[in-house]
Amino acid sequence: MATEDLVTEQFQFLGIDVPKEVLSKCVSLCEEYNVDAETFIEQWMAFSLTHLNGSSPTLENLDLLEKKEFSKRAASRLNAPTNEAANTGTSLTVYGTQVSSQSDNEVLSGYMTTTATPKRIKLETEAVSTQSELRPATYSPTVSNSDKYASRANSGTIVHSYGDDKLLQTIAKANSPNDVLELCISQIPNDDGDIYTKAMFGFELLHEKASTFDNHIHYISQCIKKKANLSESTSVRHKSQAKVIVAGRIECDADARLNSKSVVLQGSWEESLSQAVTVDTDSLKQYSLFPGQVVVMRGLNPRGDRFLAHEVFCDSSQPIPDPKADMMNSLKGTLSLVVVAGPYTTSDNMAYEPLKDLILYVSTQKPHVVIMTGPFMDCDHTKVKDNTMAETYKSFFDKLLDSLGELNTTSPFTKIYIVSNCKDVFHLNIYPTPPYSSRRKHPNIHFVPDPCTLNISGIVLGITSTDVLMHISQEEISLGMGGDKLSRLANHIIMQQTYYPLWPPPPGLCLDASLWTAHAQLPCTPHILVLPSNFRYFVKEVNGCVVVNPEHLTKGSGGGTFARMLVTVESNLPKGICAQILRI
Repeated sequence: MATEDLVTEQFQFLGIDVPKEVLSKCVSLCEEYNVDAETFIEQWMAFSLTHLNGSSPTLENLDLLEKKEFSKRAASRLNAPTNEAANTGTSLTVYGTQVSSQSDNEVLSGYMTTTATPKRIKLETEAVSTQSELRPATYSPTVSNSDKYASRANSGTIVHSYGDDKLLQTIAKANSPNDVLELCISQIPNDDGDIYTKAMFGFELLHEKASTFDNHIHYISQCIKKKANLSESTSVRHKSQAKVIVAGRIECDADARLNSKSVVLQGSWEESLSQAVTVDTDSLKQYSLFPGQVVVMRGLNPRGDRFLAHEVFCDSSQPIPDPKADMMNSLKGTLSLVVVAGPYTTSDNMAYEPLKDLILYVSTQKPHVVIMTGPFMDCDHTKVKDNTMAETYKSFFDKLLDSLGELNTTSPFTKIYIVSNCKDVFHLNIYPTPPYSSRRKHPNIHFVPDPCTLNISGIVLGITSTDVLMHISQEEISLGMGGDKLSRLANHIIMQQTYYPLWPPPPGLCLDASLWTAHAQLPCTPHILVLPSNFRYFVKEVNGCVVVNPEHLTKGSGGGTFARMLVTVESNLPKGICAQILRI
C-alpha cells in the first residue's frame, strides 16, 4: 500500500523534490487505481518523458496522467467481460492468452517495468477456446487467418493414386469400431540394440570421426562386392596396366559442386591408408554419383594417380523382410495409414488452420496409424523470426499436442507417431534428431526420432523428416541412367543402407558423425519408405519398396497435400499396398 513516505522515497531516489500537496495527490491515485508506489513512479516517469519532456510532477500534470493513463485502465477493467482483452493492470500487452494463464502473467509482470520504453504498454489476456482457436499468445494485435488458404476450392481432391484398383476402391472408407486392429508397433533398434532417445553431441574427436567413416566405407564396399560377385579390391593408388577393383567414397576435389572432372575416390585405411585418387569418368557409359556415396569401381590405374573407371557398382541394398515371418506379430486385417509432413501452418500466420483440418479428417476417417513429421514450428517462419510470440515455443508446442490429444476421444483407436525435425525452433538443431519431449502425456501420441524405422505388426516403415531427396539432387551428377530421377534418388538411400548418404551435408544441417553411424542406418529395406520433400508428391515402387513423398501440408500461404494408405498382407507386398495423395 502506497504512503507519502514511500512515494517520497521513490522520488528522492530519482533526485526529484515534490511538494506535500503533490505527494497527497500521488497517494490518492495509488489507492484509487490499486498500484504500489514503485509502479506509480515508474508509470509517471514513462508518461513524463513521453508527453511532458521530463518535467516534474505538479497537480495539473498528475490530472493529465490520470486522464490519459489510469482512467483508460480502469475503463478496460470494467469492460473486461464484454471485450476480447481483459486488463490485468500490468505493463505488457499480450494477445491470445487463455484466461487460465492470467495468474502466471500477473507473477511475471511483477518483474516488468516501463521505464525503458517511452510508450505505455498493457498486459491483456484474451479468452480463447482451444478447440476453435489454435494460435500462440503474441504481442501483435493483428493476427488473421490466411485468405489464400480459406479461399481454396480443391480441398479433399485426390491428385495421385497408386496400387491395386480393388484396394483403392475401399481406401476412402472410414473405419468403424469393427475395423479395430490389434497392432504391435515398435521402433527397430540399431545393430547394438539401442533406441535413440537422447542426443549426446558437440564433442567429436577428429580421429573418431575419421574412424567412423572408414568403417562405413569398409562395410558398404564389402556388401557391394558380395552382391556383385566381385573379387577383392586393391588400393586406390595401386599401379596396374590390367583392370583392377577399387573401393571407396566419392568426394569432390574442390570446394564447389561435384562435376565429372572433379570426382575423387577416397579409399579405406585397411586397403589404401585412406588415400584418395582422381577418377576419370570419360570411359563410363552410365553413372550416378554424389559426395559421400560408397562405390566399387573396375578400371585401370596406369600411373597410380588417376583411376580410369570403366564400371561403377553401388548397390548394397538389403533384402526386404517377410511380413509374415513372426506369426505372433503379423498383420491380421487391413492397416490404414495417414502420412503427413509439416509445416502445419501457412507461411503468413500462426493460426494452424491446416492442422485443424487434418485433425477433423482424422477424427472422421479414424485411421489406425497417423505418421506426422516435423517441423511443427519452423525456425524460418516469419512469425517466429519477428519475435512477436508472447509465450515460449515449448509451451505452444504443448498446445498443439493437446489439440492432437483430443483425437483420443473422437478416434480412440488411432495411434499418432510424431517424427522430430531439426528445423523446429523449440528442439535441438542436430541430425539425427532425438525425439520430442513434453510434460503433456497423451496415450495416443508417441514421439520417435528422425530418422526412425517402425515395425507395425510385421510391416517395416522407414521415416525421415529431412529432405534428403532434394539434398542429394543438388549434388548428384549422372550420365546415361535414364528412367525416373526421383526413383533414382530414392534408390540411393536404399542402396547405401542409410537414411542420409550425402557427405558433407548442406549448410544448415548439423550432422553428428557418431549419431549418424549409430542411428541413421537402414536395418533392412523397408516395405514403405516415407521421404517428405519439396519435390512434387509421388508414390513409387523402388527396388521392391514403396516410397512415399506426401509433400507438405502447407505450401507457402496455401494448402498442401498428405497421403493415405492401405496395407494388407493377403497379397504379396508391395502389391498389397495402395496409396492416394489428397489436398488438405
